[in-house]
Amino acid sequence: QMLEEAMREGNLSVEYIRSLRTTIEHNYLLGNMPDIMAAIKKYGIIINVTPRNLVRVPELLKIYGDSLRPFVMPVKTWINDGIRVTFEAAGTDFWTPIYSLVTRKIPGREVDFLTGRAAPEVEILPEEGIDRVSALKMTTVWASEYMMAEDTIGTLEAGKYADFTVLDQDFFTIPIDEVLNIKAIMTGLSGEIVWKN
Repeated sequence: QMLEEAMREGNLSVEYIRSLRTTIEHNYLLGNMPDIMAAIKKYGIIINVTPRNLVRVPELLKIYGDSLRPFVMPVKTWINDGIRVTFEAAGTDFWTPIYSLVTRKIPGREVDFLTGRAAPEVEILPEEGIDRVSALKMTTVWASEYMMAEDTIGTLEAGKYADFTVLDQDFFTIPIDEVLNIKAIMTGLSGEIVWKN
């Protein structure tokens, strides 16, 4: 509604609005309402999700009941509908959000004061789990579009910065639970090795 109001007031075209690459952030309870999704597609809005916020959902389900379930970050549905989706990492930890997007499991991070143990892992809407290729695109190719920098980052090809990392395991073939333990063994920026283990 805000975009449409701005378009009317400024006599702006849909193409102009799409060129702005408007984003909406966090979105752990955005859902998949047809009219909202149609507008997101029409205006080319990029949905950026924060997977760690899924840890809040079990308590919200207790309060609001199962009617809330369809609103819980349906990333797979959005991607299948042609909506561009990216994610927010937890600092430099990209593996936990990727793990959560693929498995729909949120590792327990908070430590119980009395027992000293981490909270148990929570699984939320496993049918909305995505494949590993899509998860990786969310933080590379699609993220470069989100940043309006696809001409310089996001893929390894001639004319781009050649930022890359070498991992100690094969992301595509290891058991998904091992993704949480992936370590970088080398990092390159602009084609130069800047860190090696």
